[in-house]
Amino acid sequence: MAARLILKFKENVISEIPISGEETTIGRKEANDIHIDNLAVSGHHARILNIGKKAILEDLGSTNGTFINGAKVTKHVLNHGDQVLLGKHTLIYVEVPDEEVADAPEGQSADMDKTMVIPRRDKEALLNNGQQQQGEERKSGTAPAMPLAGVQIIAGPMRGRMFELGSSLTSIGKADSCKIQVKGWFVGQQAAVLTRRPNGYHITFLEGFTKPKVNGEAVGQEPRYLNGGDIIEIGNTKMEFFLKEEARAD
Repeated sequence: MAARLILKFKENVISEIPISGEETTIGRKEANDIHIDNLAVSGHHARILNIGKKAILEDLGSTNGTFINGAKVTKHVLNHGDQVLLGKHTLIYVEVPDEEVADAPEGQSADMDKTMVIPRRDKEALLNNGQQQQGEERKSGTAPAMPLAGVQIIAGPMRGRMFELGSSLTSIGKADSCKIQVKGWFVGQQAAVLTRRPNGYHITFLEGFTKPKVNGEAVGQEPRYLNGGDIIEIGNTKMEFFLKEEARAD
């Protein structure tokens, strides 16, 4: 059983980090194994020790403390699904079965386990743009009514199934935590996200060795706007994006 940490800022998935070795350090300084560039996080905030089959998180005397599932801790044995809060960032501890790595073709298993993530500057730009837009709308009081849409699986194991995109963020990937789960050797655990914004829906690539496609074109590092009827392809799954009845302001 392998373990990973999913790093989130508020509701946005930033990256996924495999846990390996006896010690994994977390903090604001770049020398840490998990670098979180935020003033609410101490330079050397916490660490995870792998002892036998247990992963133990230990706070290193941080200024603002470490919280797991809402409770402040100094030391805690991690369990699948635990949510570690450090400032405004959250680390979700996920235990992943070794089946996919064990079944990989010879010479590929090491590469398949690696995670390709968006560079930190690009990810911060995506987050900042969204936050700036929301802030301007709140100040002006002119935020438009949020649209409502969905996707229907048209090819793949879940063919015919429909997902309503009512949340601000809908994750797609191989991880159990993803709302829309897809398979494929080169698909990331958190492959992409569908975001619901006042001006419409967008798809953003997060990680993996293959990028999602919209109407046959690979999605780049920038969020791509979705139109009704667009065909999204990720791994072994194709889905059609559709707009529901236009949302009305109260």
